[in-house]
Amino acid sequence: MNTRITTGMLAMLGGAMALLTPGTGSAANVGTYGSCFGGSKNTAITAAGHTPVAVASLDAASLQGLGGLIIENCNGSSLSNLVTADVKTAVSGGMLLVIDDWNPNGSTQAALPGTPALTWQLAPGSQIDLVAGMPYTTGPGGTLTNTSLDQGNSSNHGFTTSEITAGITRLLTTNNPSQTVAIAYMYGNGRVVYSAMPLDAYLPGGSISGSVIAPGVQTYMTNILANSGLVSTTCASEGYTGTQLTWCQNICEKGYTGATLSMWIRRWLGRWHDLPYCANTTPPPPPQGD
Repeated sequence: MNTRITTGMLAMLGGAMALLTPGTGSAANVGTYGSCFGGSKNTAITAAGHTPVAVASLDAASLQGLGGLIIENCNGSSLSNLVTADVKTAVSGGMLLVIDDWNPNGSTQAALPGTPALTWQLAPGSQIDLVAGMPYTTGPGGTLTNTSLDQGNSSNHGFTTSEITAGITRLLTTNNPSQTVAIAYMYGNGRVVYSAMPLDAYLPGGSISGSVIAPGVQTYMTNILANSGLVSTTCASEGYTGTQLTWCQNICEKGYTGATLSMWIRRWLGRWHDLPYCANTTPPPPPQGD
């Protein structure tokens, strides 16, 4: 049976495509945005079984197809400029957002997705302890202990002493257990991992990557990416080949909008009478030849 679609329906689908995010698969594309002291997240992303993607802009088109995103907020920068409305939409749809914050302060709460009721302050320190049951203690990056992140310069740049409300998981504290340094929580269908720490400086290529805590930072980052249910679907992972692969990529992964996106949707529907994976939980079978 042929599927007929009106111009209005095409416009609606075109707008919806900008909001759709990946579903499930075997691995993910993980975007990286920002660098404070030159450290690379690529080693951690690869060790966790994912593919690093440099992101030049934090808009919907640039975030399309990402299962995760790591944002570095440098000294003197405002987190609200980085956690854009498009970033929040992507997280709500299922993306993992990892924030390394060099500049925690009174405006951090409002910048985070969901505005969790925690007041952050800038207060550097060098002692980091694991919270009991912290989900990223072990993984492909190795095992963290209470000394793995100690003696950095600085290990953390701040903390919150606010009461941790339901739905938020404490990950790290200073050696004072009332000072929370890192948290994780769900936002919509996605997850946020926020660390008031200058992690970038200790990662490979960073200015102090020879620090005693560099191996621990690498372990922490790798385990977050490996243990957060971070997976994404791509046209290739869904088994599309040939013309269907190319057309699926044009609809789901190229960031097209407006008339161009509507054209590719119309072509797809005219040939396969269904929608590709990013708009349909049951993708059509591959065509019998091109």
